[in-house]
Amino acid sequence: MTNDNNETDSLKIAFNNYFEALKSLKRLGVVPNSKDFTSQLGEWLVSTLFDGEKAISGIQKDWDVNVNGKLFQVKTHAKASTTSARWTSIKYRPNATIDELVIIVFSAEYKLKEYYSVPWPDALEHIRQNESGHVIYWDHLGNYKKILDSLPKQNIVSVFR
Repeated sequence: MTNDNNETDSLKIAFNNYFEALKSLKRLGVVPNSKDFTSQLGEWLVSTLFDGEKAISGIQKDWDVNVNGKLFQVKTHAKASTTSARWTSIKYRPNATIDELVIIVFSAEYKLKEYYSVPWPDALEHIRQNESGHVIYWDHLGNYKKILDSLPKQNIVSVFR
């Protein structure tokens, strides 16, 4: 019985900490809601690093961040070390208004592992069809992989290192 109480107390503390952290992240403008934390985190990161504006609507067509008129589609992943999948699902309209595709890869603990920035016309050349739909394989994007130390605002990048 004591073990169950200890576990319940640990769960209460962990959930309380998580919910308080979410409230703080909402207050700081990182995440507007509790849905799809990983995607929102990536969009916030891009908008912060490049002084951009996130789309007002979470269902904005085509782009997620506007940086001085340049429209970014941001795809973000948090991958366990045991996950071997190295691709991003891409849903887009043929006449999509996108200038740049950004793919951010975090570890399961949200440590920044990889950052790709691909001009949209180049991204279109790399998109393939597989059983999951349209995807882009990260291993085909070597020329677009950014050195993490070269990203702007290293003080923000360091939060995820």
